[in-house]
Amino acid sequence: MLYIPNIIDYARVVFLYYAMYRPAWSPFENQGVHFFSFYAFSYFLDAFDGMAARALGQSSHLGYYLDMVIDRISSVLCLYTASECLKMNGMLNANVTPYAVTVFYFLMISVEVLAHSIVVYYAEVLSIHQKKMGHDYAIVRLYLDSKAMLFYGCANFELFLLGVIVNSPFVVMIGLPGFVFRALANLARLWACLTIDNGLKRA
Repeated sequence: MLYIPNIIDYARVVFLYYAMYRPAWSPFENQGVHFFSFYAFSYFLDAFDGMAARALGQSSHLGYYLDMVIDRISSVLCLYTASECLKMNGMLNANVTPYAVTVFYFLMISVEVLAHSIVVYYAEVLSIHQKKMGHDYAIVRLYLDSKAMLFYGCANFELFLLGVIVNSPFVVMIGLPGFVFRALANLARLWACLTIDNGLKRA
């Protein structure tokens, strides 16, 4: 529990807590910047827990799952905060905003909770290789087989949502293609998991 990489992950949780803590006296236009600042620190630390584990020889099952769970919590909090900001920042037309918020909530449940949870369950419990989960789809192969594309999708997912949170249409437009790419790749994986052959489940 006291491995250095795990301590880094505990620090990520602390920064996420403060990202979500917004004083009542703080004007709304400052709250997006407040979230961005603490969330960025948490996201920055995510780059170092794996490196620390390898450098110090402190890899562990706890660290593996801790990192994965915190990643999912981070993504859910970012989607939730972006949806709340959309309701108030006037970035979208009032008639379009409810649909965008619905999409964010749909991705929160389908991608961040369901897709990732099912993939982990199949891989860790049923020992189904992750390559069999959606690898027939070109978008999944592109997402998983290329570190550059994996980074592109994940980084732009964050960039798009943080652009919404700080009310920056320019940043939103930069991040939008990668955000859509990551969402579609993970939805394809979810579909593949839900329709996977029963024989593979029993293997």
